[in-house]
Amino acid sequence: MSAMQQGAEGRDRRFSGWARVTLPLVLAAQLAGCASGSKPPEPTPLTPVANILTVKQAWTQRIGDVPAWFQTAALPDAVVVASADGQVMRLNSATGQTVWSAKVAGGISAGTGSDGTFTAVVDKNNGLVSIGPKGQLLWRYQLPATVLTPPYVTGGRIIVQAADQRVFAFDAASGRRLWQADNRAASLLVQQAGGMVSRDGMVMIGTALGRIDAYALNDGLPRWQATLARARGVTEVERVVGITGQPTLLDSMLCARAYQSAVGCVDADTGRMLWTRAANGYTALSMNDQEVVGTQANGDVQAYSATDGVPSWTNSQLKYRNLSAPLLVGRTVAVGDYQGYISFLSAKDGSIVGRVATDGSAIQAAPVVLGKTMVVVTAKGGIYAFVPD
Repeated sequence: MSAMQQGAEGRDRRFSGWARVTLPLVLAAQLAGCASGSKPPEPTPLTPVANILTVKQAWTQRIGDVPAWFQTAALPDAVVVASADGQVMRLNSATGQTVWSAKVAGGISAGTGSDGTFTAVVDKNNGLVSIGPKGQLLWRYQLPATVLTPPYVTGGRIIVQAADQRVFAFDAASGRRLWQADNRAASLLVQQAGGMVSRDGMVMIGTALGRIDAYALNDGLPRWQATLARARGVTEVERVVGITGQPTLLDSMLCARAYQSAVGCVDADTGRMLWTRAANGYTALSMNDQEVVGTQANGDVQAYSATDGVPSWTNSQLKYRNLSAPLLVGRTVAVGDYQGYISFLSAKDGSIVGRVATDGSAIQAAPVVLGKTMVVVTAKGGIYAFVPD
């Protein structure tokens, strides 16, 4: 791995090589779910829930269908959301009122990232777009490859990872490119967004090689690498182990998921592996100081001890409901499904203690929490704020 500037000729050659496997990548993601050729299992019907947990809807808003690679940007007092047709909105988290809105021409494929001052999205022509503190469009940079992971914004810098695994950093105000880091591209990619987090001057990025890479935010120099899973198996599909979903960070512990392979946690200061467990899934994890929770590909919700990864409980009542990434909020775990329901599970034993409905479309992005308010966004662009009691 090296941080370096690359000439246009070199970039084009690598991109061509990656582009040749773009179609197989898409097929791989589809085939992985039905490798046996048999009909997928029917989703488990929801059963009535004794609403032990009271959940109040605080407000609702609407934007268009969300982009293909979408995450809600959570700020201390607001959320920033985007739609595939190019709308970007900052909403007051207490009231749902629009603080500002912007329109990106040509639509958005990946978003949103925000540090509260600057916001970034990627348009459908692979252009990185920076948006200022009042919703004004600042600049656009033509990226040389497709982007599957929403850009990450921190301290006035925009970090973006291309599908060919190159990482770029920009000054959010001026658009000046600060650094670039090149990595070996995987032969196949999961068509699932990855993610980034930052801490103490480092940005930590999930890669398609089952690894988390840490870079210095100032100059892009590599700090450490931690391998969560290594490619195994006979077919290319079986060997896909990319980090999927945004890694979750609590103090100095960083936890993440490798596609269809493992979940695990590393020391965010040094990259030392703390623990890993075999797990078959593709969504992000959520954690607190006691537990790490994830949703498996078959719909099981699985909790692990944050200390050593020992499984603590499993809930199998939501099988095959195409679950979203979970969110640990207070004493509960919230998880969305393909029909727009949000089920709340006890963080103690995994029992379902409450449920709310949205607009009936899938909840694909991870819920976020701001203080006591949880915000979820549906595939059709329904934005819902709930306050669990």
